[in-house]
Order: sequence, then structure tokens, then C-alpha cells
Amino acid sequence: MSKDQEYILVIIEPSQDSHIALERALITAKLRDTPPKLHLFICVDENNTDLKARNQSLYRDSAWLKNLTADADKAGVEYDYELCWSNEWAYAVLNCADRIQPDTIFIPDYDPTVRRNMFTNSKWELLRRSFCPVMIVRPGASSHRKVILAAVNIRTDKQDYLELNEKIIEFAKRVSSFYSAELYVVNAYKDSMNYPNREKLLDFVGLPTEKVHLREGTPGDVISGYADEIKADMVIIGTLHRTGAAALMRGNTSERVLMKVKQDVLTIS
Repeated sequence: MSKDQEYILVIIEPSQDSHIALERALITAKLRDTPPKLHLFICVDENNTDLKARNQSLYRDSAWLKNLTADADKAGVEYDYELCWSNEWAYAVLNCADRIQPDTIFIPDYDPTVRRNMFTNSKWELLRRSFCPVMIVRPGASSHRKVILAAVNIRTDKQDYLELNEKIIEFAKRVSSFYSAELYVVNAYKDSMNYPNREKLLDFVGLPTEKVHLREGTPGDVISGYADEIKADMVIIGTLHRTGAAALMRGNTSERVLMKVKQDVLTIS
């Protein structure tokens, strides 16, 4: 594989009839000068699927597999695939990522109303543990990559958050360069007592002042509202890397943001 060729690990939920993560990966391939190579990882998330024998969606045959890969074949996109029977979905995905070293993992979020597919323990654990960015693909979200929004928190002095902010901006600039997209940055703050230093933020992100915004409110409301306002196609946020019981922490800032944002979300840890 060429050094300039992106490698994407695409998660396929075999019990679903549509495969939005794969669809988005193929659209991404069309937008790139050098199409990425895809690795299709086919594995059932036991936390989100009825595994009883009565569930007819669990039975897939060679025709299903042929149909799954037909669009990739038609587009001439390079791919390979593997099937996994593990009942530890997150660990299976992470194991695969360790072996193939992808640049990004694409996972599907099938229910934009209640987010039930997204916030299973297994998927949340994947977000917390992954050492590469994870793209959360939503049905109905824009497949264009013309406007990208990155969310940071410039007020904190904690080293892990500072490093995460740097990762977010670095990756956001790289992604926007890939697609020749407009890049915006937003920083939510609680109230006037917590107003961030705008000059510090501008210096940190290195973007024109009209592309950098400070908004009062909760991160979920601010980021989702501003993403809609600028008609963002993708939102980039950070999640602190966790292991053990901490990887399953629920109800934190990142999860509240994910529940509010309608666009595809790229998470960086």
C-alpha cells in the first residue's frame, strides 16, 4: 500500500440491511485524489442485536456478501474483508486495528433519533480505547466534505486536554486540506466567569478570526447549534483515552455532544 494511501477499517453490522459506514467510505474514496484501501470487518455487536435463532437477519449467504462488496468492485476501490464470531465486539475491533494499523475506523450509527446503536457499552468502549480516529457515520448526514467544524476547549490547563486540543486541530487541518474544505473552530464556555482568552485561541488554532467562534452554553448545545448554522458536513471532537472501568464512563461531555450532533462525527482520543 502506498505511503500516501489512507487505510480505513470499515465496520459492517451484518444484521443490518444497509451499510452506511461502507457507503460513506466509498464516497470518501471518490473525493480523494488517491482512493483509500478499505478493510471490511464483519462482526455482530452483541449489545445491540437479538442473537436468538429466530432473528432472520443473522443468516447471511454468499449472495449477501457479493452484494455487500458490489459497489466497491464497481468503484474500483481496493479492499479486503474478514469475518469475526467474537462476542466481545469492541475488543475484536481493537484487535483488528492493532493488526492492520488503519488510519481511521468507520462505524455506523443507525438510529439518529434515540442513538441506541451508537451508545451501546461496546461502542462507547471502542471510542475510549481506540488509538486512531473513529468516524461515526449517521444515516441522512451529509456525505460532502465542504465544511468541517472542530471543537476545542482552550480554557483548561490540564496537560492531557492540551494535548488533545493539539491533536484535534492538527487532524482537522489535515482533513480539511484533503477535501479542500472550509475549517471552522468553536469553543463552548459555561458563563461570563469562564470566558476563554480569544487571542490565545486564535494564536492556538492559526485560523482567520471569522473562522473561530466562542459560544456560551453547554458543549452539546453550542457545537450542535453552530454545526447546523454553518451547515457543517463533519464535526471533529476529542475523547480522552481510557482503559479499564473508566472506558465505560457514561454521561460525560463527549457523549452529550454525540447525542446532540446530527452530522458525521470524527472522534479523536
